Amino acid sequence: MLDPFKYADQNKVLDGQIAIHLMPRLVELLVDSVGVVDIELEFDRDEQNLRILKGKLKANANLLCQRCLHSVEKQIQSEFNLGIVMTDEQAQNLPRRYEPLLVEHDQKLVIQDVIEEELILSLPMFAYHDNCQASDYLQNEDTSNPSDSMDEGEIIDEDEKENPFNVLSQLKLKK
Repeated sequence: MLDPFKYADQNKVLDGQIAIHLMPRLVELLVDSVGVVDIELEFDRDEQNLRILKGKLKANANLLCQRCLHSVEKQIQSEFNLGIVMTDEQAQNLPRRYEPLLVEHDQKLVIQDVIEEELILSLPMFAYHDNCQASDYLQNEDTSNPSDSMDEGEIIDEDEKENPFNVLSQLKLKK
């Protein structure tokens, strides 16, 4: 835990790594918790004398490929500019280039939580292998289980299905 106001006043720079397994909310979204995050954080004051936190994060994480449902390693990168504020009013008055980081004046900041949140926001919505051969994976699946396949008699012809809107055509409009 650290005091972001003091760090900004002193122009502190934090450089290092943190293990992915220490971020439980992030781990829930990954296939496993292997790896580390490279971190560059700079606490400072800008030209308007606002306290800010600039950051760069970089990690390789194992995500679930949405085509073949196997693990795929993707690089996650995040660059962010946060304005350190104490109230909602200050947050609303921040220049657009900053996202608000709301911290009460006497409150300490768990920097790991900030890093975790930024990584979660940087995850791709869908992960895929660059050259995913999902059909190859499907062909290799065991299809010899008779309960998985349908008999010819079980196939329903589209023409034989009753139209669910036929009931509506039988209704008459009352005036």
